[in-house]
Parts: sequence; C-alpha cells; structure tokens
Amino acid sequence: MPSLVEIWRALHGAWRLLFLDTRGLAEFDGSRSGGLRSFWAIALVLPLNIAIVAIDRLGPTEDILPPHNVILQLIGLMIAWPVLLLVIYALARWYGRAERYWLFVATYNWTQIPLATAALLIAAMLTGVSAFVDLAALPTATGSVALIGWTAVLAAVALEVAVYAYEWYVAWVSLDAGIALPIIVVLLDIASGRALEKILSALA
Repeated sequence: MPSLVEIWRALHGAWRLLFLDTRGLAEFDGSRSGGLRSFWAIALVLPLNIAIVAIDRLGPTEDILPPHNVILQLIGLMIAWPVLLLVIYALARWYGRAERYWLFVATYNWTQIPLATAALLIAAMLTGVSAFVDLAALPTATGSVALIGWTAVLAAVALEVAVYAYEWYVAWVSLDAGIALPIIVVLLDIASGRALEKILSALA
C-alpha cells in the first residue's frame, strides 16, 4: 500500500503534468513495485465513479439510454482498467518501450484521479443544467434556454476533449514512444468504455 507521501507526490505530479510540466514525471515511482502500488488509485477513483454513475442516472440521458445495473457497471469499470493496461503492455513491448511500462502504469493510474474528477464535473454540470433545460430538445430551443443549454454542452465537450488531450500527454511523456502509441492508448480507452456500455446494455 502506498504511503500518504507517495500519494501526495503522485497527485502533485499529475497536477504538474496538467500544465505540461514534464518535471511532474519525476514525482511518480516508475519501478515495478511503484507501478503495482499505483493500482491503489482504484480505491480513490471508485467513490468518484459511484458519484458519476449516481448523477448520470438522475441526468438527461436516463430516458434515452437503457437502465444499467449499477453494481455491474462499477465492476465493469474496475475490470476494464487493468485489462486495458495489459493490452498496452503488449503494445509497449512491440514498440520496444517495455522499460518505460511501469512508469506509464504509475502515471496512468494516479492521473485517473483528476480525470475522474473532471468526469464527475461534466456529469454534475449536465445534470444540473437538465433541471432547467431539456437537453434532448436543445436543437429547437430558443432564447435564454438555448443559451444556457448550449453553453453547458459546449463546456462539457471542451472539458472532455481536454481530458483526452491530457491522457494523451500523460502517455506521451511516460512512454516516450512518439505520437502514435499515445494516440492508440487514448483510442483503446475510448473503445473499452464504449464496449463496456454495449455489454451493460445487453445485460440490462
């Protein structure tokens, strides 16, 4: 289990990387043991994921998407996380960057905390706005309703793009494998999320 000092250093490193400061990479323990300890980040992300799921079920997509079993959804998220990292290990070996893998794991795991916080903010913002604006009918809305709705939607989209850009940057600096591999990492993350949604929809 990581110490509070290690957790604080990792979060500080994640914060510095957010501002494109590559010195933040030095805050992460890139050893095998440090990479394995970083999986404790799951315990910190889990409450955030619970809050995201709870907010989503209250939000505007609840009438559009099929209802999901909350327990299955959370379990799926926790399983998809290490499976994704296993796939990336194979890719890192193929790219000849296996020696950077544990640094990537530590960086990726700890940066999931600010990323989950951003996802929580997106969910809360859209759900809060949906109490006043029907986002499903936004294309036909006019006046102040349209202004509030589109502002929230555009802000959410911008924040989501920033999330993926940050994830790409984290993979880029930690793997030091050029541009393509970090792009694949982000695409795999997106694809695994979409696949999980399809599986949960089928099980619902």
